[in-house]
Amino acid sequence: MISAYSSALTDSTELKEANMDVFQTIYEKRSIRVFEENATIPEDVLLKVFNAVRYILPMPTGEYPFRFIVVNEDQTRELLALSAKEVSSMLFGSSFEVFGPGHLWYLPEKTRLKVAEYTTTGDLWTYTREASVVLVPVYTRGAWVDTITGLSDQIDIYVQYLGMAVQNMWLIGKKFGVGSAYNGMPLLDVRRREGIADQLALPWSWEPTGALCFGYPKQQRYYGPARTHLDEVVFQEYWGLPYERLAFRETNYKEIEFEEKDVEDVIENLNFVDSFEKGEVPEWKIEKVMDAALWGPVPENFKNWRFLLIRDLESKKFIEKLASDRIHVPWIHNWPEHLYSKMDHLAENSRLKEVERFFDEGIGAWITSADTLVLVLTTVFNWRDQPYPAMGADCCHMFTISTGAVIQNMIVAASALNLGINYDVWSCSDTRGIAMLMEHFGIPQTTWIPLGVLGLGKPGIKKEFPPRKRSLNSIFYDGIWGNESNYEK
Repeated sequence: MISAYSSALTDSTELKEANMDVFQTIYEKRSIRVFEENATIPEDVLLKVFNAVRYILPMPTGEYPFRFIVVNEDQTRELLALSAKEVSSMLFGSSFEVFGPGHLWYLPEKTRLKVAEYTTTGDLWTYTREASVVLVPVYTRGAWVDTITGLSDQIDIYVQYLGMAVQNMWLIGKKFGVGSAYNGMPLLDVRRREGIADQLALPWSWEPTGALCFGYPKQQRYYGPARTHLDEVVFQEYWGLPYERLAFRETNYKEIEFEEKDVEDVIENLNFVDSFEKGEVPEWKIEKVMDAALWGPVPENFKNWRFLLIRDLESKKFIEKLASDRIHVPWIHNWPEHLYSKMDHLAENSRLKEVERFFDEGIGAWITSADTLVLVLTTVFNWRDQPYPAMGADCCHMFTISTGAVIQNMIVAASALNLGINYDVWSCSDTRGIAMLMEHFGIPQTTWIPLGVLGLGKPGIKKEFPPRKRSLNSIFYDGIWGNESNYEK
């Protein structure tokens, strides 16, 4: 039986008329870990949530480096729940001082012990049993692209797009009263991850990341991770130089009012551009976009991302050259025939036009005309408040996924503020280029991974996306790998 909190949202007609402001959605969204049992999400709402994965900036080489397995068997749900309980109880119980109250430094001292005791049982992560819909998001290890990997051998470049897609799903679900949470615990351990991969019939070249759960919450969750301050994670022009907020710069600073926009409308019409008009963007808009980033998902409250604001023209030219040079890389772009062979994601009659456009426009021509660039960085095993060995295994790039979700928050917020946006990954896709990038901005090269450069400015020419063949049914598989769904009838 659906709770009073969600019962008003179950009528299809009412659902289509519901509205929720972008920033209200961003600020109020929380991970939900307690769901109403036997509460079914209406089919039209579920379709809206799933369809949101297609409203992200496509990868420049056209790949979809992610898929979602829809778990439709109780046996698999139970396997995920048991795995989550076992892993979390071992992880958080292995050293109570570190993973117990010490890990929960951001909570009031009088509540830490109680929360720590609840955490160490592992029961917190067994909600795959009660959720209405459970997905296992998977990402490619570099295979399953059109031909060879054409963008980068840096796997995190690909993984971030999964985070962007997930964040869109979360935001659309929130609009319709659907709660969600991304449970990484079941697949944190490599042995259990292998077992789940076998259960879902995954090819070796695809990596499962966790259990993405949707359902109606039993109650609203008002508390979430402690949000950091902008000047702790946002730097200006050079690593370590903290961003100074407007409230400290202007004596007459006051809250600025702006037009409310429905989150679904904004996501379906993101303001991606091929060029920017000249002119400065009001500083409050940049700050508002960066503030939206802070409200993205934060695994275990690690704050595993940093942002570098770049307005210096010489630095913009440097980044543009890193990006534009990639068009000459052998086996990637200097053979038109090879590039054409990678256009299978497009309708056949538009492939040649897309190849010609690519060479005519080049890469990153918009970078120097953007008012502000945001270099996005993530980290995996460093710069955190406590050790995190991940059971001797890797952590499935969950931190890159969460950073991709944070990027999408910024993209959605910028669109709501009528800013033009673009996102470059070429400047962060080459090992040599990455080393040069990190040296230029004084970024520690062993602890941080650059994912891309977000451009913000006054919108110029709107980006036109060529028609794409990728159907929703081929992104979501029912039960096991390759079993195409029937969501796109």
